[in-house]
Amino acid sequence: MGRQRLITSLLLSTGLMAGAFAWADNSAELKNVQGQIASQRQDVQQQQQQVKELQQQLAKDEKAISALARELNQTRNRLTELEVNLARLDREHRELNQQSERQQRLLAEQLRAAYQNGRHDYLKLLLNGQDSTDIDRLLHYYAHLNQARADALKELARTREQLADNRRQAEQSRQQLNQLLARQQGEQQKLNDQQAKRSDTLKKLNANLEQGNQRLTSLQQAANQLERQIKAAQERAAREQAAREKAERERLERERLARERAAQQTAGGQPSASGRTPVVAKPSGNFGGLAKGSLPWPLNGQLVHRFGAARTSQLSWKGLLIGAGVGQEVKAVANGQVVYADWLNGFGMVMVIDHGKGYMSLYGHNQSLLQGPGDRVSAGQAIALSGESGGQSRSGLYFEIRYQGQAIDPLPWLARR
Repeated sequence: MGRQRLITSLLLSTGLMAGAFAWADNSAELKNVQGQIASQRQDVQQQQQQVKELQQQLAKDEKAISALARELNQTRNRLTELEVNLARLDREHRELNQQSERQQRLLAEQLRAAYQNGRHDYLKLLLNGQDSTDIDRLLHYYAHLNQARADALKELARTREQLADNRRQAEQSRQQLNQLLARQQGEQQKLNDQQAKRSDTLKKLNANLEQGNQRLTSLQQAANQLERQIKAAQERAAREQAAREKAERERLERERLARERAAQQTAGGQPSASGRTPVVAKPSGNFGGLAKGSLPWPLNGQLVHRFGAARTSQLSWKGLLIGAGVGQEVKAVANGQVVYADWLNGFGMVMVIDHGKGYMSLYGHNQSLLQGPGDRVSAGQAIALSGESGGQSRSGLYFEIRYQGQAIDPLPWLARR
């Protein structure tokens, strides 16, 4: 019996020890897993921080490119103006030279005529006691000849002054042209350097996004940020429109009261029959005064992605992606006012234009923006230069049309081509 109890005790002790060992193994494994999770979470946080820093660097690079491209565009426009002006001055120079030659020939003919006639005819008339009528006629002829000669000399002097002024202007234009050409070369080199820097930043950013499988998250965050900016721009536009309508109503009311007072004074104090406040007229037209299917394309290029096409397995395109070379002019599709113009993650240099009646147009991935918030723009006016900002690998334009903040298909609104 004692022996059996001993055996039982040994068995129980062995079981407890085995259980203790098993618990210890599981606990160690759990701690190991927890350590791996913590390490992975720390790696993800570091990667997210690196992505954030690279996106900030990309924004800085692309804003610098935008500023340089805008300056380069202004320099090119100024060069074009100077070249046109210089061509005009050269044309005027040739015309003035021809005019001067004509005036010199005319003056030579007048001098030759005066020499051939001579003053002896006049003296002969006096000495011979010629009729006073003949003398008066001859005097009139000489006076006319002298006046014509004096006028020709003045005209020649004015032409020579114009020629001298023309030469000064042309020389000044040529100097400005040479200075601008040198400046353009410097700006182009700075732009090339900045684009190379941006390319390095983009490679690092894409590598981090792919390594952490964060591209979808980044696209979703960019889309959400765009929605917030569109909503804020809409609210600002609504407030500004309400303020304009209020000011217009107050102006019309003041004019009505002034007319009533004038009518009362005319009618001897009788009150006006009309006391209603005129209704402020709303803007006409569907989209900046243009009908559906008639809007000009913002950019000439190949249609790469359509509205509604799949962008990823979970996201679709909310606008059009139009492929084009870097630096092409992007034009407003209708009259309106710029309500947003800045860099936006995922969309690069973005411009949003409010066209009234709930319609807005958006232009993204630009290299540079040529207009700023508050600027009024017209249909067909250059507002930006196409590019690949926002982390794009190909250049072009991302274009949206929104109604009441919701993206709609732009194609039915654009003119067929």
